Amino acid sequence: MSNRRQKQDYEFTPPELDRVAGSLQLLSQAGAGWLNLLPGVRLDDEDRPTVPSGLFGLFGNRQPPVTMCTLMPARPARRATDGVTVGVLHPTGPKVVARLADAGVSLPQGWLVRQDHARRGLVVRAPVGDAPRAVVEWAVRAGEALCREELTGQWQAVVYLP
Repeated sequence: MSNRRQKQDYEFTPPELDRVAGSLQLLSQAGAGWLNLLPGVRLDDEDRPTVPSGLFGLFGNRQPPVTMCTLMPARPARRATDGVTVGVLHPTGPKVVARLADAGVSLPQGWLVRQDHARRGLVVRAPVGDAPRAVVEWAVRAGEALCREELTGQWQAVVYLP
């Protein structure tokens, strides 16, 4: 028996978010799994960032120029108190909540900042009962605002099933 988690991946183009919201709804009902959202970017081969090797790669502080948003539903024991957690890895440094607000992507009312760190990214929690579509929409808007590469308009969803 394998412990490998199954995953599904597919592309979507905002504002068509129904499939992604449906995936998040299924994960929320199960109380397990997670969903990664990655924006499509235009990169020529010579512009493609290289990953440093050895200790420089491990201890370097340079973030990739592309954002990644991770959405995790509350576990069954926490459903009454916790909503979906949204993590955003981004290349823009500390105090990103203020930069997002300046870009017109403020945190919705009731959302809680759990972490705003230059290297570990932004982690926020939506309140219990927020619609999956609203959570996905905010994550996509934040990902677009923080990406440092030219966007294609396409996104990739990678769903890690329970």
